[in-house]
Amino acid sequence: MSVAPERPGMTDDLRVIVSGGSMGGLFAALALREAGCAVDVFERASGELESRGAGIVAQPRMMKYLKERGVADPDELTLTADRREYLERDGSLRRERADSMAFTAWDALYRRLRGAVADERYHAGRRVVGFERDGEGVTVRLEDGERRADLLVVAEGGRSSTREKLLPDVAPEHAGYVAWRGLVDESDVPADLLERFEGTFPFYEGEDGLMLGYLIPGPDGKTHEGARRLNWVWYDDVDGGRLGELLTDVRGVEHEFSVPPGALQDEVERGLRTAADERLPELFSESVRATDDPFVQTIYDLSVPRMAFDRVCLLGDAAFVARPHTAAGTEKAAADAIGLGDALAEGGDLADALADWETDRLKAGRELVAQGARMGDGYMN
Repeated sequence: MSVAPERPGMTDDLRVIVSGGSMGGLFAALALREAGCAVDVFERASGELESRGAGIVAQPRMMKYLKERGVADPDELTLTADRREYLERDGSLRRERADSMAFTAWDALYRRLRGAVADERYHAGRRVVGFERDGEGVTVRLEDGERRADLLVVAEGGRSSTREKLLPDVAPEHAGYVAWRGLVDESDVPADLLERFEGTFPFYEGEDGLMLGYLIPGPDGKTHEGARRLNWVWYDDVDGGRLGELLTDVRGVEHEFSVPPGALQDEVERGLRTAADERLPELFSESVRATDDPFVQTIYDLSVPRMAFDRVCLLGDAAFVARPHTAAGTEKAAADAIGLGDALAEGGDLADALADWETDRLKAGRELVAQGARMGDGYMN
């Protein structure tokens, strides 16, 4: 297990608690530890986190940061496509352009990040339920006790309960469409279908939706032939009245944002497959047919007016959620964390450091959310 080093001579012994042990929380743990902080991560899930979204665009700055710290080698964790293909409904090529992009997998990257955080600093199955601030620090309340810290970093994702307490009037805004998603092991992908995705990033822009797909590494990060997976996403305009139906799982439980793989109602899954056959090019309808457990996520926007609240701050999706079209959600969480580490490493007053960090990251978050909305509205309208 590789563990990111600390930077000597920086902020020493600043006690930080990170609430949330997913991507944003792990990046925060790495960056803050490197800045010289004593960091503990508390994650409410008791086991290894499930893959959320499957495929990730491996943004160069994020991967460079991980490579320099020995956390992940992009050459060993990414697959590359060197061209985009835009298809007509009948499957013919509308246009293509050279465009090199690197892709990785959520679960593979998560495991690298998790392996870089010492086990004694990562507390699974322990949820942050509240906090109290005072002039000396912050008392963080857990379900099984309390911990004292100088700073609480909230990296709980878009459904953050801590953000709701800090900003009760802020809520995610549904964008009016959903993302159907699927992941297929390479061994289950027909050879002729697989060949179409080799080195290629295909798209289909329909009248009321957008479909795309690409190859990603296996869950352990392996990128050789036979170990890869096909990842596809279909952004589909839906009647708002159907949203509750789509988000109700096989047990009859209605979810707020997504239904995980294997939990779609039979009728909903049949409807997805029928719609794919009727509305998509064969390349993509065949991709849907090859998928055993498709799932669905709502697309929404989230923006906050503040990220720093005395000795508490919001990071990653707990603060801003941009639509996936930007391909930068994970990179933004990483940038939030790295920026926070840099600000604290400068030393000086904690409040001043947080204020400077907040100014920079608020601007970046607002710009990314606006970019995602423009892209999504352009695709779906």
